[in-house]
Amino acid sequence: MRRNANSSDDSGGDPRSMDDDIVVQGVLTAIGQKRLAPGTKLGEDRLARASGTSRIHVRQALSHLASRHIVVQFPNRGAFVHRPSWKEAQDIFAARRLVEAATTGMAIDRLDARGEALIREHVAREAAHDPTDRPASLALTAEFHILIARLADNSVLFDAVKELTLRTSLAIATFETPGSLDCSPRAHPDIAGLILRRDRAAALAEMNHHIDEIEARLIPLLTKMDDDELTAIFKEIGSAAASGART
Repeated sequence: MRRNANSSDDSGGDPRSMDDDIVVQGVLTAIGQKRLAPGTKLGEDRLARASGTSRIHVRQALSHLASRHIVVQFPNRGAFVHRPSWKEAQDIFAARRLVEAATTGMAIDRLDARGEALIREHVAREAAHDPTDRPASLALTAEFHILIARLADNSVLFDAVKELTLRTSLAIATFETPGSLDCSPRAHPDIAGLILRRDRAAALAEMNHHIDEIEARLIPLLTKMDDDELTAIFKEIGSAAASGART
C-alpha cells in the first residue's frame, strides 16, 4: 500500500520508497533544472510550506537526499544543496563514460520497434522544443540519457544513469564556464541515429565524445566559494570555542 505523503514514518522500510516522495522529487527537479544552485540552504519551514507537508517529513526527505550525495547536512546549520569538489566532478564524468558506454551498447543489442519509436519521438521533442526555455531544455536533455538507459533494460545501470545525470547537473552548476553552449541539441540526434542504425562502435564513440564536450565546459575556478564556506564554518567554530573558554 502506498504511504501518505504526510506520513511521519516515510523513512522506514525500503529507502527507495522515498524516491517518489513529493519533497524529494521537488528538490531533484529544481536541481536538475538549475533552479536550486549548489550551496543553497534548504530551510525546513519553507520546504514544508511549499510542499504542504510537515517539518518532520521534510527532515526525512533531506536525510534521504543526503544519503544520495545530493544534499549535505551540517549540525546546527541545516541542509544545503551539495556543492561537488573539482575532484568529485571529474569522478562523475569518468563514471558516466563507463556507465553510458554500457547502456548504449546494451540498448543497441535490445533495440526493437518500440524502442526505435521512443528514440525518434524524443529526438523530435528536443528538436521542437524552445531552446530559450532553459529549465525544460535541461530536463529534456537528461531524459535522453535516461531513455537510453531504460532501453538497455538493466535496472542497476538505469538507476546509476539517473543518479549520475543528477550529480552531473550539480557539477555543471558549480563549474560551468559562463556563457557555455549546450552541445546536446547537436549531439543527441547524432547518437540517436547511430543507435537506430545499430552502429555500435560509432555510437559508443559519439556518446563518449558528447560527455567529453560537456566536461570541457567546466573549469575549476569556483574553489574560492568552497574556501569562503570553510572560512565561515571555522569562524563559527572559533566563536563557539572562544565562548566556551570564557564560561
